[in-house]
Amino acid sequence: MPVVKVADDVGDMMSLLEVNGRYFPILRTLHHQEEELRNMTSWTARSDDVLICAYPKSGTHWVWEIVKMLLGQKAVRIPSMKESAMLECSSGLALQNMSSPRVLNTHMLFSDIPKDFVVKKCKMIYVLRNPKDVAVSFYNHHVRLLDYEYSGSWRSYLGRFLYGKVDYGSWFDYVLHWEKSMKAFADLPFHTLTYESLHKCPEHEIKSLAEFLGVSCSSDLSHDISAQCSFRVMKKEKDPLEDITEWKDGEPGMYRKGHVGDWRNWFTVAQNEMFTAVYEQKMAESGITPVYTLHEYQST
Repeated sequence: MPVVKVADDVGDMMSLLEVNGRYFPILRTLHHQEEELRNMTSWTARSDDVLICAYPKSGTHWVWEIVKMLLGQKAVRIPSMKESAMLECSSGLALQNMSSPRVLNTHMLFSDIPKDFVVKKCKMIYVLRNPKDVAVSFYNHHVRLLDYEYSGSWRSYLGRFLYGKVDYGSWFDYVLHWEKSMKAFADLPFHTLTYESLHKCPEHEIKSLAEFLGVSCSSDLSHDISAQCSFRVMKKEKDPLEDITEWKDGEPGMYRKGHVGDWRNWFTVAQNEMFTAVYEQKMAESGITPVYTLHEYQST
C-alpha cells in the first residue's frame, strides 16, 4: 500500500495513503484499500440510494444521522457507525450486502463516485462548512488520530491545510470541483445545505431534507430529530462501535465542539489575513459565500 510521509513547511510529517497523486486516510479495517479506491467508479448503485457528500469535518455524521431518522420516521439514534456506509471505508462487496434504502456518505470528489449514481440519478446531499472552522476541526482530528502519526503545531498546520497536504486534498479544490459538477449535472437531484444553517435553523433544514427525500415530517418529528441529533447529545452518547484504540489516550475525538466560529479562538490576526487572501485568490470565480459566525448568518 503506497503510504507516504507528507511534510509541512517546518518538516512535521503526516502519514497518508497516496493513490494517483492524491491523499487519503490510512484505514486499519479495509483490506486492499488502494484497489477498492481505484475500482470505486465501477460499483453498482441502486435507484433509492441516498449519498451524502462533504469535505471532511463538515457535518457528515450529523446529516447522516438525520437522514437515517427521516427515512426510518423515528427520532432514534442508529446502532451503527456512518463509516460502515462510507464509500471509501467500505468494499464494493460490503456495500452490495447492505439492505435498502442505503444512506451512504463520502468525502470523495464527484468524479470519483460510482458512475452508476449518475446513471440512476440517485439523490445526493451536499454539505458545506466554512473553511476556517473546517481547518481547526481537521487539525484536532489529525493530531488526535494515531494513524496519521502527526504532532505538528497549529501554526505549521494552517499552511498544510491551505495547500492541500492533507487527506482528500485542498478544501478549495474540493468545493470548486463540486460546485462545477453540480452545475454541469443540473438534471441530477442535488440538495445543498450548510453546517451553519443546520445550526441556526435545524428544524427548518430537517423539513427541507424530508421534502427532498420525499418523506413526511411533522413538526413533532422535526423537533425530536433536531433534539436527538444535537451536538450535545451526539457527543454525550458517542458511537458505541468507535474503536478507541485509534485515538490518542484511548479517548474518542470524532465529536469535539461542533461550534460555528470556533476558528476565532485559534487564528491570529495575521493568520486570518493570510487565510482570507488565499481564499479570495482561489475562490475568485466561485459563487460560494461562507458564513463564519452565526451572527453573520443572522444578518444576511
